[in-house]
This record gives sequence, structure tokens and C-alpha cells, in this order.
Amino acid sequence: MRSLQEEEQEAAGPVGPVTVAGPPPTAADPSAQAPPRREPAADRDGTRSLLAYLRACLSREAVHTHAVPAARVGTDTCACLPSGPEILLSGAGDTLRLDPGAARVMRVSRLGGQALRYGYPMVVLGEGDDRAVLPLLTADVRAADETDALTVGPGFPAVRAVGPPDVNPALLTRLGVTDADDLFELRARLRAGTPAEAHRPAAVADLAAKARALLSRLEIERVDAIDPRATRGRPAAFTAGAHNTAVLFRAGPEDRPDTDGPAPGTIAAVLADLDPSGRDGLDPDRVVGTALEPLLDRSATGPRTATLRGPVRPRKPTRVPPPTAVPVSATALDQSQYAVLDSAMRERLTVAATPPGTGAFDLVDALVRTAAAHGQRTLVCAHGEEDLAEITRRAGTAPEHHPVRVGGPEHRETEMRRLDTLLTEHTAEETRPAENDPDTHWADLAREWERVREVWRAMDTMASGGAALAYLAAERARSIAHGWDPDALFTPERGGPEYWLRRAEAAGGSGLSGLRHRGAVRRELGVSTDPENLARLCAVAAMERDWRRAVDQRTRCAPLDELVRDLADALARHRRSGAACLTAATEPRLRRGRAAIAHRLEALNWHDGPGWPGMSDLLATLPTWMCRTGQVRALPPQPGFFDLVVVVGAEHTRAAELLPALYRATRAVVLGDPAHSGPASVLEPSEERRAVVAAGVSADRLDEQGLRYGSGSALWAARRAAPELLWLDEHTGGAPRLAGAAARHCYGGRVLVRTVPDPDGGPVLRWYDVAGACEAAPGASYVNRDEAYRAAIAAVEADAEAEEGAVIAVVAPTQPQIALIRRQLRTRHLDHEVRVGGPEVLSSDTRTADVTVLSPMLGAGAPAIAERRIRRMDHLWSAVLTRTRRRLVVVGDRGYWSGGDGPLADLDTTARGRVPAEAADPLRDALADRLRETGALVEAGRTVRGWTADLIVGRADRHLVVLLDRGPDGRALRHLVRRGEALGRATGDPVVLVPAWRCLADTRALVREILAF
Repeated sequence: MRSLQEEEQEAAGPVGPVTVAGPPPTAADPSAQAPPRREPAADRDGTRSLLAYLRACLSREAVHTHAVPAARVGTDTCACLPSGPEILLSGAGDTLRLDPGAARVMRVSRLGGQALRYGYPMVVLGEGDDRAVLPLLTADVRAADETDALTVGPGFPAVRAVGPPDVNPALLTRLGVTDADDLFELRARLRAGTPAEAHRPAAVADLAAKARALLSRLEIERVDAIDPRATRGRPAAFTAGAHNTAVLFRAGPEDRPDTDGPAPGTIAAVLADLDPSGRDGLDPDRVVGTALEPLLDRSATGPRTATLRGPVRPRKPTRVPPPTAVPVSATALDQSQYAVLDSAMRERLTVAATPPGTGAFDLVDALVRTAAAHGQRTLVCAHGEEDLAEITRRAGTAPEHHPVRVGGPEHRETEMRRLDTLLTEHTAEETRPAENDPDTHWADLAREWERVREVWRAMDTMASGGAALAYLAAERARSIAHGWDPDALFTPERGGPEYWLRRAEAAGGSGLSGLRHRGAVRRELGVSTDPENLARLCAVAAMERDWRRAVDQRTRCAPLDELVRDLADALARHRRSGAACLTAATEPRLRRGRAAIAHRLEALNWHDGPGWPGMSDLLATLPTWMCRTGQVRALPPQPGFFDLVVVVGAEHTRAAELLPALYRATRAVVLGDPAHSGPASVLEPSEERRAVVAAGVSADRLDEQGLRYGSGSALWAARRAAPELLWLDEHTGGAPRLAGAAARHCYGGRVLVRTVPDPDGGPVLRWYDVAGACEAAPGASYVNRDEAYRAAIAAVEADAEAEEGAVIAVVAPTQPQIALIRRQLRTRHLDHEVRVGGPEVLSSDTRTADVTVLSPMLGAGAPAIAERRIRRMDHLWSAVLTRTRRRLVVVGDRGYWSGGDGPLADLDTTARGRVPAEAADPLRDALADRLRETGALVEAGRTVRGWTADLIVGRADRHLVVLLDRGPDGRALRHLVRRGEALGRATGDPVVLVPAWRCLADTRALVREILAF
């Protein structure tokens, strides 16, 4: 492939990013220095109120979502109540007298500061160690007589209900019912018809019927007949299903003082991090200078200085900070990825939208390598284990930048093995001289990166000049058509357009000077000098001036083929230099840090339980660490302990979990998918409002900063605080037509699809037209039975057709539909991995599918509330369309969906061949007409192997594929080159890139070149 005519960024400075010095660690075990409690300070900026609000919401949600392990039934965690009539939920009585086992549960709940909960009927789910007790209906209870609350003996205490009845959110979450609308409607139906009685707040009207209906809706088998008049005691066996048993259990995080603190990864650990009065909690007076400062917005009040406790040992940056960051990367960064990396190395808070398939993990790996090469401490926080596994995989096995995994107790053994391996492999003495000069590697890295930027700039110049020329060529053609030919007017003998532009402007003046210029225009150009013609002459001269300058600039550019080769070579050299630079910077640290590694290893061997023994000194040797976002308590809670924190999957993370991570770093990068609405909350609106009032926080402030609990996500809160939202905007991986529909309908056209089509993959869309009825299900949910049956058949067919190792996903928007499809597939023999669920089965770039079967459920006559709910699920459409690699199989009412304006209508229109009439393209049409005049066979806009060619020129023995170069920037130009290479490989025909402006301005020469190719 070649171009028939061939062309970003500012120069990079010295190597290295800006290092913002933060308070460093001062001892091997920071917990030993911290006082047990901090006296509350004045809440000048409302930070303490905000933390109190978030803690209250987290604690209450932990109560709602508490599950009791089956092995803990009969202990001080949970007790089955004796047989007899159910009292509280049926409304048969005001109080419930406890037996000794239940009284012990109540006593321990009071000592541990936990909520006391009552539940009926008892539901058992799971297998083995995963088996849990989750009552169907729950209510908060409290000691009926506070003076007897701790009594154990002949006069056992009684409890009374203090809250409304609830459908257990923990049970619903376990069953996949996570939509807030479902929970709201289930609560409303449970409480309907019950008279409001202050002394019996948990009473449920027609308890037996409602319990049976809910069990049926949730597809839970009944082990016993559900009869509140005669409950059973503790069952002989914890068989999966619903038991006619009432239970009393304690729920939520314990508030017992613990010298070692709560285990990382638990809700208690997050609460401890957010407690400004607790030991090692977030200190609002030390937020200034951390990445958390922009989120809390302290700029309006108080001095911008931090009061630090204890001695501070400043850390010295490894290299001199440059004006722009020089990256170290194992992959070729695109310009949008580099923009985020550059911001991350310089700005306090960087927030980037990372739609699926846009290279978020490549960016994270580049951030880790760049920070490690510059001697900076980095913490990577991800929402899920799959994301952490992908980050680890990309880091490879090199010890110099491989992140150290921390988190729960299960990760201690992994860390110990890693440290032991490092001690074994790096036995060289500290004084061993380096094999290579680090300064040489840094100079090479800076030079190679500057070369990459030079080629980017050249390609941008070429592309922008070409776009300007295409516009000017069309204007020039219109001018010629109206009798104003610039070539005839502005000749070397008469003078150029700049000369005549000055004279034409002067000709509009008065006096002898204007008269003289008007005479010259009439005499030498033959143009009438009335005001209208003079204005037209000025416009034509200005246009011709710009045209000739643009042509001159374009012709001075290097040929496109040469620029493409130069860019590939520069990127390859940059990657090699980066690897050498990283090794040169980190190997000496490993040699010098053997004592720190040994100290940490010894501390882990002797120190059992949470804490941070020997970690502070180790970060100078191993500066890169990673954990789940909710596990940052595994790392010392010191402000600015890390130079950079990278948060991945922020759309799935609560803002409350983000705060401790940002507190530990001086800079932060927050990455997430903006199409996702954020994690759902099981708090009732009244509970959230009470938390606002109790904490004394401003509700307007919460909304303004995106920190309202249960509304939005960590990504939403961070983007409110960041100067701007950056985008990763080049998608690869998903089928191009599907990903293109997602780009248009979910991301406002901001994402460019760069996936190479699979010419042998068959049709990307298959549609089974099923006009089923969208029926209401218990709760606020819906089900389409006809679609579910046909979707199961479609999944079986896809399984039979799939190649070895293929993954099939079956996706539906509501839980009843998912459950029905699962039931249909339960008895089928499937040869491949088939995932059934909502958009969470495609929740990450590591969880893609070759074929996705979608049951969209809506059809003619669907309720308006169902339409609003399903159509607004942007994360559903985004996940399905961007993470399906080969084919989407839609099982639904084709007539209904094709009549809308969503992504399915877009895809269906293309699949049926009803593509809208192509807009006139004067540049392409002019070239096609000239080619046809020579007798050549020309097709315009034909799709070949998944790509659309501008022109296909028929030849005697083969075809010639013509692509017009009209991209606005260098990235579009590089994509056009890749598109041409893919077309050439797929068709075997030659492909040429034609600058679009030549179609009008140099048509004859261009036609000769094409025919002679």
C-alpha cells in the first residue's frame, strides 16, 4: 500500500515527571507511633461531618447486606428461635421473649455495637463453606426493657421491633436482584395494607401469603410449609431452601476495640479509615497536599497548609522534574493514553473516561512502569480480582516493577513467597557496580520519545493541512464554476493573490489612491470595480493565498509511507529504551534494599494479624503495590504515603471507598466507564436522609460534589473535582459494527472504533423475531416468557456452532428473565462456557464473549415504566455491544425495536440493507466521474470484507481499491493506513491512499497515476 502524495505535539523536556513530595513514613510500624484516639478538632470545612455521614451510610448498609454463615447458627452470631407462633412480623404481639441462645446473641450484639435483627422465614443458600442463612423478611429489634437488656437467667429479656419489615437485601443480592427499582417495589408491596401502629411497626398484613408469593417470585424452594402460626425450631439439617423458622442475629460491623485494628477488606476497615477520631483514621487536618484535597474542596476555608504529626523525613525525587512526562511503556501508547499519563504525572487529580476496549489496562501498565522508573511510590487499586489479575499479567515477571499484592490475610503468604524469591535471586552485594550508565539510558529514552512526538506532529500537520486543502479545493471549484478562475487571474506576470488582495482592498477607498487602484484592477485583471465585484475579488484572492500556502506546506511534508515507517521504528526504539531505563533505575534499588526486604519478611513471619510492620522502609525498594479499592487499610494510613494512586473500575466503586485511597497519595488517576450508573444502594431514602441530618452535613454540598451515598460512583465524584474529564477514545476488540453503535448511542460519538473486521466471521448480527409479551413480575421487574424460551434455544445453537474455546454470554436486563433462561438451560448439555446474567457477565475487558445472546424483553404494548427502565440502561448496551467479539444474537420483537432510535434500531437498519442514501461527496464524485470518462469501471462506497472503500476501480485482471485521505488529525491518518493494510491483506488487491484535495485540484494528474498504478 502506498500514498499517491504524502506529513504533533510540543517538544518533550528533560526526562522524569514532577514528584510532589508528601509526608514520608517515619518507622517500620507506623501504628506504633499513632496515639490511640484523636481529640476532635473544629470542623471548619465540613469534612468531619462528611465522614460521619459516609460512615453512617456504610454501617447501615452493612446491616442490610449482612449474611450469616450457616456454621455460625447456634452461636453468639445467630440463634434459631423455639417453635411456636411467629409474633413480630405477623403482628400477634408487641414483644418477643428470648430463650438463652437468643439472649446470648443480643448480649454480644450490645457489647460489639452491632444491630440486632429478627428474620422469618429462614432461607439457606449455597454449598459447603459458602452456605449462608439469609432470612426472607427482616426487621430491626431492640430490648423491650433496657434495664434487663443484659439479663441471662430465669427472667430472659424480651425484644420489640423498632423498624418496618423489609425484604432482606442480602438475600436479594445473593439471588442477583440488585436493581434499586426492584427493591423499592418489593418493599412497597410487603408493607402495603398494614395499619400504621406505633407499637407493632414490623407487622405485615397477610404474612403467610406474602412470604409464599415472594419465595415463588425468587424461585426459592420451600423445605417446610410456611405457616407463621406454627414455626419450627432449629432444623435438623440446613437444607437449601426456605425453613419455617424464625431467627435472631446480629448484623453489621463490630465496634470492639482491637489493638491490631480490623482486617483489610472488611467494612470495619473502611469505617476505621474514615474515622477522624480513631487510631490511624483519616485526619481532616492533613488532607491538604494529598490527592483527596480536590475532592473535599478545602479551597474556600482554612489555610492551605498541613499540620503534620511527628518527625518528617523528606523524600528526595530520583530525577529532576520535567515540564512534560516521558513515559515508559511496554506497548505503543496512542495520543489519548499519553495525554492521561502526562496529566497523571503532573496534576493532583486526573480523571479519565475509559469505555470498554479503549486500552485502560495498557495505560495502567504504562503508569506503573513510568512511576517505577522515576523512583515514585505507586498504589494501584482495582474494583475486582479479575482487574488485578490482568494488571499482574501485563506487568510480567520482572521483579523491578511487578506490583506487590496486599489485601486480606490470604495475601500474606503470596507476599512472603515473593519477598523470599527476591532475596534468593538478588544475592549481589550492594557495592556491585552497575553494568550500564543510567544517565545514558535516560538520554536515549528522552531522545526516542521526542522522535515519536515529532512524527506525531508531522502526521498531524499533514492531516490538518490535507483537511484544509480539501475544504479550499471545494471552494476553489465553486469559484471557477462562477467564472472566477484563480489560475487565470493570478499569474506570475500579473502578480500573486497577496499582491492583488492588497490592491483590491485599497481600491475600495476614496480619493486619488482608490481611483488609481481601481484603474489597475480594470486594466490588468479585466474585473469590473463596482463594490460587489471588488468584494468578490478580495474573497477569491484571500482563498487563493490560503490555498497556495497550504499546498506549499503539504508538499514540504515527508511522504506518508516514510512517516508510517518512522513512527513504527520510533515506538519500537522507545519501548526498548524504556525497558533498559526501568532496569537501570530499579536494579540498584533491589541490591540496596536487601535489608529492608529481609526486615519485612521477618516481620511477616513474627507478626500475626493486621498492621504494617516493616512496610515503610520496603517502599524504597519495591515502590509499586496493589490491592482492591476496599482493601487499602492493608497499607499505612499516612497522608501522601504514595506519590501516585491509580484507581481502576471507579464506576463500580463507592465514593466512600475512594477517599482512603486518595488520602494515601499526593496524586491520583481515577479511571472508569461513564456509561455505568454506579453501584446500587439498599438504603431506604429515609435512612439516607436521617444520616444527613445526624451528621450535620449539607445536602446541597453532597449533591454538588457527587458524594451523595447511593447516587453515582467514585468516578462521578472524582470527575466533579477534576479540572476536566479526559477520554481514552480508540476502541479495539469488539465487532466494529457493534462497537460503532455503542460509540454513537452510549458515548456521544467520542469513541473511534479501530477494530479490524473479521472477514470470515460471518454476519455480525443475527435476529430471531419473537413478539412475546412483556409481563410484570413481582417487584418492579418484568419477564418475557416467549423470549426466554427462544433465547435458551439460541444459546444452544450458538454453543453447537462455536469453535473450541469460545465463550457465549446470554444477557437479559431483569432478574426474572435471567432466572427463567437459566432454568431453561439447566437441563441442556453445553460444550462451551455459557454465562447467563445481566450486564455484569460482561463487566470487564477481561470478560468478553465471542457470541452474545441478548433478550431485550420489550415489545409492542410493553408498560411505559419497563420501557423507561430498560432503555436507560446504558451500561447494558455498552457492555453487550463493546465486549462481543464476533456476533450478537438478538431474540426479540424486531418490529418494535427497529422503530426506535436506539442502538438496536441502528444495527437492524444496517442489517436489512436499508442504509440511508449516502450524502453527496463532491471530492469523491469528481474523481469517479473523471475515471469513468476514461472508460474505467468504478464503484463508489462499496463494502469489502467489513471495510468501506471510497472507490473500487475495475481493471482488466484485478481491482484497485481507493481510499480518500480526509482525516482531520494524525490519528485518523494512522487509522486510514491500518485500514488500507487490512483491506490489502483481505482482498489481495492493491490499495492506494489519495489526498482528498487532489480530487478537485489535480484531477487529471491523479487519474493518470491511478490508471498507471
